[in-house]
Amino acid sequence: MSTKWQQWLLVAILTGLSSLYLITATASAQPDQMQWSESSIKVWNNGAKVQSKLNRNGSLQINTSTQELQKGYYSAYVYELQNRDWSGYSELRFSIRSDSDQTLPLNVVITRKDQSALTVADQRNVILIPKATKEPKLVHPVDGLIRLEPGFEGEVRVPFSSLMVRNHAATVGRVTPEKMLSWGITMTTTENAQLNYRVGNIKLVPRKEAVAENQLSSVMIKGDERVVKPVAGESVATYIVSGLQATASKALETPEVEVNFQLAHPVQGVTITTGGLLTIGTDAAITDSVTIRALVDQKWNLDYTVKLDRSTAMQMKEADGTPRFIPSPDQVPKVLEPSTVWLQPWMEWMIRIGLLLIGLAVVIPYWLWRKLQHGSQAGKPRSMNHRRSKRIFKM
Repeated sequence: MSTKWQQWLLVAILTGLSSLYLITATASAQPDQMQWSESSIKVWNNGAKVQSKLNRNGSLQINTSTQELQKGYYSAYVYELQNRDWSGYSELRFSIRSDSDQTLPLNVVITRKDQSALTVADQRNVILIPKATKEPKLVHPVDGLIRLEPGFEGEVRVPFSSLMVRNHAATVGRVTPEKMLSWGITMTTTENAQLNYRVGNIKLVPRKEAVAENQLSSVMIKGDERVVKPVAGESVATYIVSGLQATASKALETPEVEVNFQLAHPVQGVTITTGGLLTIGTDAAITDSVTIRALVDQKWNLDYTVKLDRSTAMQMKEADGTPRFIPSPDQVPKVLEPSTVWLQPWMEWMIRIGLLLIGLAVVIPYWLWRKLQHGSQAGKPRSMNHRRSKRIFKM
């Protein structure tokens, strides 16, 4: 009896341990929520006025002003000085809301215990998910800054494969935060700017939950950055998406990653095929640029801006400085000098009619002359035969 009771007890213990393991494993696979600590929040700036305030909901309100400052660039760095271990994670996520009517240029800076600072590289992506559309968009920094459009509200995802040691481009994708001293958000702007934004809902995502984001960190659109608007015919350019890797969920189903190109916004006279062939016609709308979009795996959006240049034929000038351009057929008479009468259309017709009359004046008399000659030669044989007949009768 005791043996049976011990068996039941052993089964219960094993069941409890397995349940606890499953709960722990599930919990460890979920993103870990982080909270700002007001006592550990620090601010650095090189002249900009910076204020930070921790709200009741746990978000951090940051106000940066460069009003009434001299012309130049100003930076502000708001960070949390606290030892943390991020070695088990591969992505940082946080929500941000911009309350400004200006572009918000920022980047993430993570300082490790070895004093090296990690930041997002220009040739790598972060993921922006606007709250309004929920459509993930791959964006890479330009000159070290991720530019959020005015009034942006949504989530920012920073894959650790997009990080590099600051000012060391060779370390892109080869570093991880692991044990770190601080992390924060840096911002750089010009004079006379007022940037207000709120950061909260900070999460650290385990490796298994951020596989797709890390594999998309190096995805880029490649092709011509500038295309000439045609004066005649069409201008074409081809674009491709590089750096693609099949995600773990897709690798078993379809080894090839699906990519479809389209225009981010319709533009008259401009089209692009799903395969990436951009065509610009002569009727293209008056615009300086067009944005093409690649949809990766029917989920991730990647934009690329193409500058539209005027044809050099329209910009060339004559020796005297007057512009040289290719006229349309209806403009040709307008560019002719009044003295060039011989090139006027009506003069061409007059010449043709005159040549025709001259031809007729020569051909008609010649034809009449030939006809008279033929008639006189035919009359001579008749007269000779008539004379011969008369001689016979006389005999």
